[in-house]
Order: sequence, then C-alpha cells, then structure tokens
Amino acid sequence: MKWNNVQFGEMDFEEKHVVYFPDGIIGFEDHRKFLVVNDESSEPFRWLVSLEDGELSFPVIDPALVRNGYTRQYLAMDDVTVFSIVAIRNDAVQTTVNLKSPIVINNRDRTGRQIVLDSDALNVREPLTRLAAPVLE
Repeated sequence: MKWNNVQFGEMDFEEKHVVYFPDGIIGFEDHRKFLVVNDESSEPFRWLVSLEDGELSFPVIDPALVRNGYTRQYLAMDDVTVFSIVAIRNDAVQTTVNLKSPIVINNRDRTGRQIVLDSDALNVREPLTRLAAPVLE
C-alpha cells in the first residue's frame, strides 16, 4: 500500500504495519490509523504518522531513554511497545516529553492506546534536556 505524508513523502507499507487506535490519541480522537516510522536522521526519535491526515505526525521516543526503569516501574505489560510523545521546540532546552500519558502498542494485534498513568511523579511536560544514562544489570 502507499500513503503520502507531508514530512516523509510517499511511503510504502503493508497492512500488518498499521497500528489501530480504537479511541484515537488525546486531542486527535478522530485519527485511528497510524504507522510507526523510523527515520535515521532523527534518532532516537521515531514518528507516529497518521494514515488519515497526510499532515499529522507525532515525534515519539522510548520513555526508558528519558527515565531509567520507566516501563518496568509504570507499565508491567507483556508484548507491548511503549512511546512517549515529544513536543519539539526550536530551542532544544524547551523540548519536552509526555511521560504521564504514554502510547502503548499491543504487538500481537497492532492496537494502540494512549493511557494516563496515575502517578504524581510523572509530568506531561518533562524537560528533555538529556537522555537517561543506561542501567547496567
């Protein structure tokens, strides 16, 4: 299949790569079909690209890169991929990541949900001034 996106141009993809969000994403509830796009030039970020709006894409990052142990501590789920949406600003010091409301993708059935975690230790606008140091196990 093919899709045209403003940011990435024409993209080829297979139906098995589509992530379906039954409830959409907070603030974008009408958008339900997305692709996760890896763009080497923007690593460690990835992009959640809408298949219903060629102008809509969200930069995302693995929250464990921002906060060590994030997934183990806040999301004890099997066979999921977890992302946090990033608000990229012109001034890198003002770039933030939403650790409070992660995107959780079930790898088996390719469904996704944005959930709101019940923790006062997590912020919607966590400064992304540095990535977390790796945890040695």
